[in-house]
Amino acid sequence: MSSATGYSNGKSQLRQRTGHEKTKPYLGTEEYVEELIEKTSTLSLKEQTPQLLQLWLWKYFVSPLILTAIAAFVRLYGIGDNQSVIWDEAHFGKFGSYYIQHEFYFDVHPPLGKLLVGLSGWLAGFDGVFKFDSGMSFPKGSHFTYMRVFNSAFGILCTPLAYYSAVELNFSMWSSWTVGLSVALEMLSLILSRFILLDSMLMFFTAATFFCLTKVHTLSFSQQLISFRGALWTALLGLSIGCVCSVKLVGLFVTTLVGLYTVYDLLVKLCQTQITDEKNAKFKISYFKYFSHWVFRVVGLIAIPIAVYVLSFVVHFKVLSKSGTGDGSISTLLQGTLEGNSLKYGPRSVAYGSLVTIRSQGLSPNILHSHGHFYPEGSRQQQLTTYGYKDDNNEFIFEFGLETSKLQNRFATLQYDPESPDTILDYNTIIKDGDTVRIQHKSTGAFIHSHSIAAAVLKSQYEATCYGGLHLEDEKDDWVIEIQTQSQSPSPDFQNEDPEELHPVSTNFRLRHKVLGCYLATTGYSYPAWGFQQGEVVCKHAIFALDKSTWWNIEDHVNDKLAMPNVSYVPPNPNFWKEFILLNYGMMASNNALVPDNDHFDPLASSWWEWPILRTGLRMAAWHAYSVRYFLMGHVFITYLSTICIPIAIIVVFATLLRGQRQSLDLNVMGADWNFHLSAGILPILGWVLHYLPFVIMARVTYLHHYVPAQYFGIFIYGYLLEYFVSRNSPATVKFTVFSIMYICLVGGFWYLHPLAMGMRGPLEDYHYLQLLSTWTLG
Repeated sequence: MSSATGYSNGKSQLRQRTGHEKTKPYLGTEEYVEELIEKTSTLSLKEQTPQLLQLWLWKYFVSPLILTAIAAFVRLYGIGDNQSVIWDEAHFGKFGSYYIQHEFYFDVHPPLGKLLVGLSGWLAGFDGVFKFDSGMSFPKGSHFTYMRVFNSAFGILCTPLAYYSAVELNFSMWSSWTVGLSVALEMLSLILSRFILLDSMLMFFTAATFFCLTKVHTLSFSQQLISFRGALWTALLGLSIGCVCSVKLVGLFVTTLVGLYTVYDLLVKLCQTQITDEKNAKFKISYFKYFSHWVFRVVGLIAIPIAVYVLSFVVHFKVLSKSGTGDGSISTLLQGTLEGNSLKYGPRSVAYGSLVTIRSQGLSPNILHSHGHFYPEGSRQQQLTTYGYKDDNNEFIFEFGLETSKLQNRFATLQYDPESPDTILDYNTIIKDGDTVRIQHKSTGAFIHSHSIAAAVLKSQYEATCYGGLHLEDEKDDWVIEIQTQSQSPSPDFQNEDPEELHPVSTNFRLRHKVLGCYLATTGYSYPAWGFQQGEVVCKHAIFALDKSTWWNIEDHVNDKLAMPNVSYVPPNPNFWKEFILLNYGMMASNNALVPDNDHFDPLASSWWEWPILRTGLRMAAWHAYSVRYFLMGHVFITYLSTICIPIAIIVVFATLLRGQRQSLDLNVMGADWNFHLSAGILPILGWVLHYLPFVIMARVTYLHHYVPAQYFGIFIYGYLLEYFVSRNSPATVKFTVFSIMYICLVGGFWYLHPLAMGMRGPLEDYHYLQLLSTWTLG
């Protein structure tokens, strides 16, 4: 065979493969190369090997390297020009400094991303002293530029992940380059990756999760998942899921995508166990193999992600070993383990007249709190809340029950008055299980109170308030102490305490309303702006004694009338799993409390419907001619193209399913056509919906950067349409023309708007040409 003939045959075979012949199931990367080698095995190695090697190197090394270099340049160029704290660097940079200083803090996000921020600061030699106050200039040195570069690396790596995902989805080189270049130049993620934020980490792990999902799908579709390679990629998929959820809880959206695909794939595998006809006999699998698929999924997609998520909190608790700003949001026992904590243990028994703070044992473990503000509806009495920070409004005093005070003239919250010599002042009677008490708010003098009026948020329960005072005798101020458990100190000096007495720190108790029979409880909900988003407190009819929302403990205890212990008190050891659950619930409750305040205008907030049309951008820095300014705005061509293509892609998928139902198209679940539409079309569409729809539904305040993960899947959606209509079904001239226009628009659109992302310097009027819409606040 001549050299020319061999080259022609090899090229023909290659075109047949990259043209995606529809009669063969999709093959993965290694299978593709093996197929080509097998087809050309009769040809001279001298004639064919260089061609295949060049193709392989271009596809898997040169192309992603070029795209990654482009992504790196646009993200790193001038990254340190603005040497001040930009936008949410004030939050996440500060959290990084807390890790370096080992100071405990509380935040609404899981710890992995912030641990990585702390790691970047530690690697850069940052001492953690600078606290990233908004707009402040960085101290001298290159530490913070290095931290930005570290953060930017995650954004850069999204580009090769997107490219390899496109290749794995069986996209042509034209389409794969379109996807990779789009991700490299997509301006929302580009801008965010230039600063010390969590968004680039979130995007990296989201992209990694989708890439690993495409690999798992390839292996499953080719019946090779139950293998060492299958175990490896399933484990990597689980690792990515664990990481993306450990950076931000919105990682659950891409996790849901993986879950939906897994359910589908296991149903297909179940059907494969039932195959009886000879035509599809090669696809039949045994029940043992089907069970193996379940084992792979349970271990790889459940056990590994949970382990990663839990491990991030283990490290979080280990690193944050000192008392800090977050003490008010964690349990008393966990505070007791922190170096330099401010707990006031006081005497070992609580008495009438004791000054205390009271912490909830429920899923929102904050401190009981009141202040001089009133409910706008209902009783309009003084608000009773829980609060995640320590201040004087958390302090309460135990007073005798109304009957004791009336019949015996006995009080614990009064000072001696020579004009009332018959008043008995009792500051050292110990409170025991079953005692009736009144609990007075120290700052306002009002008593904790309840009545048969619906609560402000959870209407099914009674409202809890602070009301009246000693001058106003009201039987609905009475509460009965019900001791539930006594935690034991590891010190032998404190292991014989009276279990019937109320002790600070170690006693878990309930407060039963003497008249209504309900229990003082937290709901996990937050009050609106009028309640400062603090936690709701109600009087709850609890059926079960183990309902932890009705459990409380004394945290700080002060009573100078009682004797202090001879040795320092050693608090019981906290339980990791309890602290883990409480902290996670506290994160979710605080996240849900981030609702828009109708009384205040937030110039940075935007609505979900504005994101796909780029109606509103976001100023990220000081806006004057002497600063380097950044404006968070998407790439106009990429955003509008994806917005237009999303409904088109949905129509294409439904039309394809309809054709399959009418049997005008072979959509066998093991066929190449169905594989393409499932992996390249349906999965990205689901990815976009799952990352966009929750922000349509949720009531919390939203910003433009919340659209970034959805935009990532939007790029794959128009890549799917380009692959389907142009790359696979158009003449070469049309293909060349369309993709050339795509590349020109991607590069040209970015170049036109690049000052928004890479920094605007000099007079403001020099950039008026960038204001493409009147709603953009560039002026």
